[in-house]
Amino acid sequence: MVKLSVQGEDFAETALTADEMSLLQEQWRELFMPPWSLERQFINSKWDTVVRAVQVAKNSLDELTFGGFNAGNSEIGISMIRPGQVGLVESAGCEANNVWKWKHDTIRAANATGFENWIHSPTTVTTAFAINHDAFFYPMYIIEEQANAKIMTVKMDIGRTNVLYYDVASARIRDYNTGINLVPLPTTFWLPDMSVLVALDFKQAGTTEPRLGGFCVAKGVFLNSTHYIAAVNSVATQATASF
Repeated sequence: MVKLSVQGEDFAETALTADEMSLLQEQWRELFMPPWSLERQFINSKWDTVVRAVQVAKNSLDELTFGGFNAGNSEIGISMIRPGQVGLVESAGCEANNVWKWKHDTIRAANATGFENWIHSPTTVTTAFAINHDAFFYPMYIIEEQANAKIMTVKMDIGRTNVLYYDVASARIRDYNTGINLVPLPTTFWLPDMSVLVALDFKQAGTTEPRLGGFCVAKGVFLNSTHYIAAVNSVATQATASF
């Protein structure tokens, strides 16, 4: 059982088998980020929580076999979060096939200050996003890839829990190798069919390009999709890529 105090909930786990844990450990050591990457260092510091997240996901996804980063359609696997998976698709239509671009309703030259919804229904900005029934997320941080207007506060409404306004001013970490900022997030788990609404507050007008960092643990059929399309308040998978 995992208790997340910030989220105010307890989550049941299904332990990974010895083979599944060995697979996760082996593939973890081969993560594609360079060893000196601040992002990789931060992710490594959360290893124990990642394992617990995978085990909670396994419990919530029919206790399917864990297949790691190359899971089959009838297994569960793990990947870095992609924009389409959390509803950041092209307006109400589908994201460009095989073009995975992080975007945000307020990426424009004159970004308004104050709160603006970021993760939300792909069709309605003010409505919560419903996590796909085949997916689970452990969001760990936000990366500011273009940060003329720095994020000041994060507001997360997750399931039954409205997390208090989270002031990130003192938590921001600067990566001087890449020139990006990493903003750690409170530990939360986003379970299948859970509603999520994330809003960001900005210090000043400008252009901000946030990227949600963390892991998606999902059925292979969801992870193996080439792109995602809006479906009511959630997303559905598509697999029609042409290479």
